Amino acid sequence: MVKLRFLIVSYFLLISFTSLAGRVVFKGDIPDYAGHKLEFLTYSDQITFTERLLCSAIVDSTGKFDCSFETDETIYVFAHLGVYEAFIFVEPDKEYILLFPEKKDKSTADRLNPYFEPELYHLGVENSSDNELNYLLAWFNHEYTKMFEANAYLIYIKSSAFNALTEINKVDSIFKNIDNPFFNDYKTYTFAAFLHISNHQKSRSISDSYYLKNKVLYNNKAYMQLFNQVYDKFFGYFGRTENGEKIYSDIGKLKSITALKNTLGSDEILKNDTLKELVILKCLHDEFYDDKISRSAMLIVLDSLALQTKIAEHKIIAENIRKKVTRLMVGFEPPYFELLDKDSNMVSLQKYRGKYVYLGFCVSLSYACIQEFEMLRKLYERQHQNFEIVIISMDDNLAQMKNFIEKKDYPFTFLYYGNQSEVFKEFDIRAVPTYYFIDKEGKLALSPAATPGENIEYYIFNVMRKNGDI
Repeated sequence: MVKLRFLIVSYFLLISFTSLAGRVVFKGDIPDYAGHKLEFLTYSDQITFTERLLCSAIVDSTGKFDCSFETDETIYVFAHLGVYEAFIFVEPDKEYILLFPEKKDKSTADRLNPYFEPELYHLGVENSSDNELNYLLAWFNHEYTKMFEANAYLIYIKSSAFNALTEINKVDSIFKNIDNPFFNDYKTYTFAAFLHISNHQKSRSISDSYYLKNKVLYNNKAYMQLFNQVYDKFFGYFGRTENGEKIYSDIGKLKSITALKNTLGSDEILKNDTLKELVILKCLHDEFYDDKISRSAMLIVLDSLALQTKIAEHKIIAENIRKKVTRLMVGFEPPYFELLDKDSNMVSLQKYRGKYVYLGFCVSLSYACIQEFEMLRKLYERQHQNFEIVIISMDDNLAQMKNFIEKKDYPFTFLYYGNQSEVFKEFDIRAVPTYYFIDKEGKLALSPAATPGENIEYYIFNVMRKNGDI
């Protein structure tokens, strides 16, 4: 009877959950993209900006495609389309016939540039209407940008003739009858950002007015953009107060999430427990890149928060932070990849488990890489019995890489990045060549590693000696 009751309850919970989620359908007719694989993504969270795949589709020979996914709320969706980050805001239970920009691929220089910023492109919706969310947001952003640009100089010189509220009211009057909740929240936090940037309200005032007593809007882009501005470097700001000095010992010495929450809670600005946790998550994420606090201590605090929190979104953010900050740390596994070799075989790091791997990132047309390939040839001849050499190459296409390798007859492994182009970003490649050394357990031992011309054998042998392998 108990088992039956459990099954009935589980069934109704499942029905309730699935009824909350609505299917979103994307369709389009884009002949320029025929044969192209489209991937529609969203951000798993807007602190780490971890990308999450929603659906994908291959554009057929006539230019048609469709794909679908489920969501229980309005979310920001985007696709990497060459030089563009094409985006759209989608609502549950809706079909969108999408209008794309003219196809424009990245140049080799763009692909190699770690600081490349895509051009934002708001996708058109063929089956739109005057009250459709994307139409409203595009219209609002146009009016807001026009107002901002008209007042930018007055804001810059802090003119007494400028009145932020008057300018906001002018734009707001155009949209006062819109009853879409997502749109109105977006508008509210965009205006709040304007008050912040124009110095009409300081960070503490913005926090009190817009965050302390309000619901957290994890998927509203305007809410989270302002959140990231208002609470930027909050540990540093709070740490200068009398009570705030404790936060560094709470993390670095005590390694206690409870102590940290108690210290932060002594200020009225973070009396809201949900907001407090979110601010802690943001600050832990940011502090990993400042090297002011022990990273191992921060990981312990982060893991404790993930275990204690009752908020599902915060567990996800904590997990994303951990993955992001440890992905290139010594002692942790590097980002996963599965790439094509010159013979079109799929090769992953898993293949090399049980072996040491000297992993490099290069471009066959780069003079610096070509020079080091010759050094790698000699290194391979001397040491191939001790470790593998694997090069991930960013060439224009697989055939170009294959022709280069066969012409030069290199004995070590080359992999083509093309089917997983984000691999360069995931390994934080800011210049080529760049190297890492991976141990037999598949964990980073040198991150980054020295180049072949920087006596890499000395460092590799130190690792192998420490592990008892020589």
